[in-house]
Amino acid sequence: MQLSELIVREARERGLNHYFGIPGGGLPLDIMDWGRRLGLDFVTVAHESSAAIMAAYNGLLRETAGLALAVKGVGAGNLAGGAVNAYFERVPVVCCCECSPISTGHLELVCNCSHGKLFDSVAKSQHTVSVDTARADLRDAFFQAADGRPGPVLLDVPTDLGTASVPGAAIAPLEAPSPALPDESQLAVLRKALSESRRPVVLAGQDVVRAGACDTLRSLVEALGAAVLVEMDAHGVFPESHPLWAGTFVGHQIPHTVEGELAPQADLALLVGCDSLVSDKKWESAAPVFELAQREEYESLAASPRLRIDGDLKVSLSRLLPPAPQPGFPAARIARTRERVLRHFRRPGDARLAAQDIIEITRTHLPDDGLLISETGIFILMLHHLWSVDRPGSHLCTSGGRTMGLMLPAILGAKLARPEQPMVGIGADGSTLMRLGELEVFARTGVRVPLVILNDHALGTMKSRQQSRGMEDYGLDLHPIDLAAVARASGLAGVVVRTPEEYEAELKKALVADTTTLIDARIDPKTYQDSFAATIGIV
Repeated sequence: MQLSELIVREARERGLNHYFGIPGGGLPLDIMDWGRRLGLDFVTVAHESSAAIMAAYNGLLRETAGLALAVKGVGAGNLAGGAVNAYFERVPVVCCCECSPISTGHLELVCNCSHGKLFDSVAKSQHTVSVDTARADLRDAFFQAADGRPGPVLLDVPTDLGTASVPGAAIAPLEAPSPALPDESQLAVLRKALSESRRPVVLAGQDVVRAGACDTLRSLVEALGAAVLVEMDAHGVFPESHPLWAGTFVGHQIPHTVEGELAPQADLALLVGCDSLVSDKKWESAAPVFELAQREEYESLAASPRLRIDGDLKVSLSRLLPPAPQPGFPAARIARTRERVLRHFRRPGDARLAAQDIIEITRTHLPDDGLLISETGIFILMLHHLWSVDRPGSHLCTSGGRTMGLMLPAILGAKLARPEQPMVGIGADGSTLMRLGELEVFARTGVRVPLVILNDHALGTMKSRQQSRGMEDYGLDLHPIDLAAVARASGLAGVVVRTPEEYEAELKKALVADTTTLIDARIDPKTYQDSFAATIGIV
């Protein structure tokens, strides 16, 4: 079997139907041709950084690692940019890069550089393939990318080995070992502290989902009467229609934020499966802080936990259940706290079209099994506070990366993975300008999905920050772009909307259209930009 054939077969056996990238004339063409023969569809993109994001979200929804392909040198460098996004967003991708033959890897030649140094700060692991190690390298790359907290893995393949014969028989994929069991004596200490607590707060992260512990978390929360916060990457880990749900933690812990209002009321904080990469700051509070982590190597989110317990989260949570329900936080108190924060998210009364209109209308019309994919923008915290979800995985948003330019490639990769699942993407004009070339990919692949772009003709978040810091309005306005016209020129449907009524009518059509529709939502710039500061507690 040729090495290029092995790469394709490994991807197929991991459950992939697509892979993404920009080819060159050597090894990538060999891999592409084997993909054609074996039914693994190659999707050519406008920029390699998009390929890494598309592949990562495609893999995430296929419950494996995605595969992205790049040529050596500049191509690998571009792919590394997308790998950075995958690292910060905790999504799985194998970055397969053609590299120079080992014999010339030390020389200054065309497009020859160290890919390892390009990827070093973000890759979970790196492999340079040889014919003797190829089977194990491929198995390890796909495993490492998806194991635990997912991320990018670099797979360097020397260009002269594409048609080389790989010896040996197929090897079984790796399986993650069972997580360590928590220390019983430590659990006893935490049980005692919880039994003495009268107003506990629980902050939950995405590791709870990865551990299959959502139901166990809910049982413990209800038994303790704890108020619940979730991290930005864990939207839905706890049902947000539940009276004990308080809101989304973003790491500011100042007045007028949900964590800033709730933490001073608590007499104990329990952090469960939290990822420090998602937060701007460590959790700090006057009340004692306890932390449950799935793996010992994960960094603490708590600045100074009184006790940290490592090990299987599902086991830890189940063994912390009290013998009888405790009173905990009154639901009415949590509701009042939420209302104090939510008043800063209300729709501006003088707006013709506001981000809050987009959110309310989209939430109303997206089916219950639908998926929302979003990126960064003024609207980012509005989605967390106004778009209530009750199941994990129904809102994939930017968290650790606060990534501009995420939505277009992410939803394309996701929709190719699950073509029958209803999806909507919400993005912003500045982010869309980063990825305009990928609109052609939507047309070519036949992906059908509404792309909702909040267009204020500016980098509005930064304009708001200028304003809140007393700076001059400078350098952040964009030339007015008709994004709907760009979409139409790329082979898609494109419409401009200026009122809630127009938006609702066009969204309903876009959800059942036979092509992707870009909805260029001309929101009121000033009211939109003025709304940002209050959403992060600056009032």
